[in-house]
Amino acid sequence: MPRKLNPFKAVVALALLSLAASLAAAQVEGPARLGPVRAAADARLRPASLGCCKCLGGTNTLDLSTVASNNWTVNGSPVAFLTATHPAWNINPGPAKWVSTVAGGGTGSVAPGTYEYRLDFVVPACAIEQSVTLTGNAGGDDDVDVFLDNASGPANSSNPLFLSGCAGWCFNTPKKPLQTFTRAVAPGPHALIVRIRNGGGPSGMFVNATLAGACRS
Repeated sequence: MPRKLNPFKAVVALALLSLAASLAAAQVEGPARLGPVRAAADARLRPASLGCCKCLGGTNTLDLSTVASNNWTVNGSPVAFLTATHPAWNINPGPAKWVSTVAGGGTGSVAPGTYEYRLDFVVPACAIEQSVTLTGNAGGDDDVDVFLDNASGPANSSNPLFLSGCAGWCFNTPKKPLQTFTRAVAPGPHALIVRIRNGGGPSGMFVNATLAGACRS
């Protein structure tokens, strides 16, 4: 003879089944909620990329300046954007910003040594080819050299990686003119590198740089 189901046990069993289903759903949905957070972090770490051409005769540009939206580093760590600078730094960096190794680097004392500022970027190989040029200007305290991709050698006219160089007072227009550079850039991964040699006291630099691609017609 079949047993009669106890109503109380039936309610308990149904509650346990509902709880188990809720926990299973949470385990499935949990990683999905974390996905966008990881994707956003990965996007911040990816190098900036010049766009591809959509039509012949068009243009593309990419700002590589020392602005908050670009991931500039110094000796491997994020740069500090300066809110105050030394009175002798009379060059207006705009629209770029002065950056240093620490927040007080523009008025305090930065240890003597060589500091390598770096920004990675990509020129994609696209279906429509484009002629790409890097142009800009830079200043800094004390000595400033600007390179494309490799700063292992000296900055001089015989170095094929040379963009610009300024020895001393590269932050004061009566002493030195604003340094400018231009260089053709091929498709592939690249790095804009600014090497600062500091003898002591305040130290920092700025870069206004634009990557421009002309879509070949």
